[in-house]
Amino acid sequence: MSDITTRTPSLNAKLVTYLIFSVLLCSFFTFKVNATKLTLADNLILHDVDDKAVEHGFLSKKQSINLTQGEHTLVIKYKDVFEDLDFAEERLVTSDYFVVKFTLDKQQALFLSTSNIRGLAAAERFANAPEVILLDEKKQEVVLALETLSDYKLAKQVTKVITTLSEPVVTTQSNNTAINVTTNEQVFNNKVIENLNAVPMLKYWWQKASHAEKASFIEFIKQTKSLE
Repeated sequence: MSDITTRTPSLNAKLVTYLIFSVLLCSFFTFKVNATKLTLADNLILHDVDDKAVEHGFLSKKQSINLTQGEHTLVIKYKDVFEDLDFAEERLVTSDYFVVKFTLDKQQALFLSTSNIRGLAAAERFANAPEVILLDEKKQEVVLALETLSDYKLAKQVTKVITTLSEPVVTTQSNNTAINVTTNEQVFNNKVIENLNAVPMLKYWWQKASHAEKASFIEFIKQTKSLE
């Protein structure tokens, strides 16, 4: 009887250890199954992933990350060195940071790269108008969208303001809390004007407008000036 009592704690401890190990092992394999490894070509520098800065090691750059399913946004730039034949020296070519957007489905691996850039002139053209290619493990091209970093930040600012100003207003009536949703367009426009610098909004909508809409807006400005 004494021997059984002595062994019971030991068996319980082993059981607990086994269960913990099993949970950790399952979590590990679940992460491996759900995570997709994205690798960048050596001439692409990763700065942000989904609006979070990427930590780089000392004197190194991060060329691969794990991503889950869903929409993702990368902030990257192009950087490479080419020989300048006219001056017999090496030239560093870099682009401005730009934004890559794509949706990850069931791909197991992704590779982001540039086209085959041959020579200094081609590199400089690419830096002025970057284009990248996203391939999966089967070398099938994945759809992506490119934006300048300034356009991306501007769109985020506009979206944030509109979302904030569109939130329902909570009011108290006869000791009962009710949701008063503003539907009056003029009231909403006044709130936008009071709370937002108009210049970024004008730039944003100008970039989104068609040629006909831009022409119509220019005509509106001319008419407005004539009435002043």
